[in-house]
Amino acid sequence: MQTSFQIDDNLEIDLRGQAGCEIVGRPGSGKSWLATFILLMVMALGAFPVICDTKRSDFYNLGKMFDSILGHGHTSCVAATPPQVARELRLLNKLMNDRYEHNNGWGKDWVDFNLRPIILIFDEFSATMAESDKDIAKEISDYMKQLVFKSRQMGGIYTVLCSQRLNSNVLDVNVSAEFGTRIAMQQLDKISLRLIFPQCNLEAIPFVDNLPGHGLAYSDYFKNPLPQPFVAPDLTEVDVPKVALDLFKANEINTFRKEEYWPF
Repeated sequence: MQTSFQIDDNLEIDLRGQAGCEIVGRPGSGKSWLATFILLMVMALGAFPVICDTKRSDFYNLGKMFDSILGHGHTSCVAATPPQVARELRLLNKLMNDRYEHNNGWGKDWVDFNLRPIILIFDEFSATMAESDKDIAKEISDYMKQLVFKSRQMGGIYTVLCSQRLNSNVLDVNVSAEFGTRIAMQQLDKISLRLIFPQCNLEAIPFVDNLPGHGLAYSDYFKNPLPQPFVAPDLTEVDVPKVALDLFKANEINTFRKEEYWPF
């Protein structure tokens, strides 16, 4: 089972052994395009998509198209409100726990058991938390912590968390540090940089052009502890909805292990 792909010559993402990717950047910085590229690449590996987009923007529309293919009687794979987000995260946590319960093996993971990976796109995390009431915000935060801390071995759930700005009130620094890949699009304030790259001396972080698609990326696989400049792939000539729908339809028939507790 292939589990990795390249973003550029210096940045590879491997679903295996990682909880996910965190992308932070202002509007227009290119973070949504990068998240879209990751979504398509992971779906090309056979992953099932789950979308949380309380802006009800491009990712929400993709999720609605996926739902239309699943048809009536299936659990929705898209969330547009904080309570719906909490529902999707609850389903993913249950799936993760079921996988741990039904697939036991010392030193083995979801790849060894041929379990279908899932990609969770969580767009504008900070805006979702700001929109949520206290109880829903706590529920979302608690479920996110469980996914990030536990999914890498048996969960097979790769989270792409996008946000305009992060601070410790929105996402705990220990949770942020668990993402195997962390990306800052364009030039960000020091508070956001400190949360994304907690292990780095901010004064030593390389310069990055303040242009859409340009950013800094850190991966657990880097030998260098500093984030490295990169340029995200250009998708302007790609018909994203068509590619996404074609991948979703193609993945309906797959060779992954059938799971009686599969929630979608």
